[in-house]
Amino acid sequence: MFAQSWEDPACDLAALQSQPGDTILAITSGGDNVLGFLLTDPQQVIAVDVNPAQTYLLELKKAAFRRLTHTNMLVLLGVRAGDRLARFDRLRDDLSPSARTFWDTKKRCLARGLLTQGAFERYYAMLRAMLGTVIGRRRLERLFTLSLEEQRDFYEREWDTWGWRMLVRIGCSRYVLGQRLDPSWFAHADVPSFGAHFFRLAEHVIAELPARSNYFLAQLLLGRYLDEATVPEYLKEEHFGTIRNRLDRVTAITADIGQALSELPRASIDCFALSNVFEYSPRELFDRSMATLVRVARPSARLSLRNLLAPRRLASHPAFVVDTTLSRRLRDADRGFIYSSFEAARLAGVMPPFPCAARD
Repeated sequence: MFAQSWEDPACDLAALQSQPGDTILAITSGGDNVLGFLLTDPQQVIAVDVNPAQTYLLELKKAAFRRLTHTNMLVLLGVRAGDRLARFDRLRDDLSPSARTFWDTKKRCLARGLLTQGAFERYYAMLRAMLGTVIGRRRLERLFTLSLEEQRDFYEREWDTWGWRMLVRIGCSRYVLGQRLDPSWFAHADVPSFGAHFFRLAEHVIAELPARSNYFLAQLLLGRYLDEATVPEYLKEEHFGTIRNRLDRVTAITADIGQALSELPRASIDCFALSNVFEYSPRELFDRSMATLVRVARPSARLSLRNLLAPRRLASHPAFVVDTTLSRRLRDADRGFIYSSFEAARLAGVMPPFPCAARD
């Protein structure tokens, strides 16, 4: 579903304030942020995803760090041109049998450049093709040459047309999203108009956040990174050796978040990077998972939680204290921009026991 992570790691790092020796639990997704967390020198990073394909993706990226040079890893992932299948052959035997079987059936994705081949990235490719017609390739490229002060004027004068507004409202409508992505994602959405909602987010990132340093926006509008300096931290050459040396600190679990939490020891996790994992679950499952989360959290635990369309808030649960000022600032600064809510929270002191069947 995701070939890369679309959560801005800068926001998670600011919310979690991870310290050396911490144990971090994170949603696997594209694996980028899981690997990036290794730069904080944690004791362990537990990566959880219900989708085994995401676990296989993380395994592939770990194998790339182990078996390839930095240059060859960039080729494999599609950041640089080159024979990607030849790079895959160099690390294939490093994969588990199930991951090897999976990637052997995905040779076309590998050959095309892996980072653009998830279902979510292919949806963005569809939008990008329409943007090329409505906005024009030259304007898309020009956006990344402007200062922040110039972006607002450029957006108002040359970008914000009737065609642009219609494209976002139709391309990001509930119907189109349901056709291109898993419709179950939107079963609990609480937004009157998907198109209007995403239009506001798109306007914000294009007109109000610096485009030149936003590698998320470059992937969306251009289908590539601007250059090898403007990439996620885990892909930068200066971090390659550090991440390679710490790969054994990553533990991947393929399970839903409730099951994964229930199998962890009491008071064992310092930081939770939860993405928008509760977006897809009914309210009662969210509440049950919160009880389990409290059990495995250490007293000083910090959390980050995003929401896209469904109302799932840590602030609604008595076990957590949300820093509303920091949360608002991080939401507004989020270069990933697709999320409507961001919460930076901590565990709220000594809590009464929660009814929970999970074992210690």
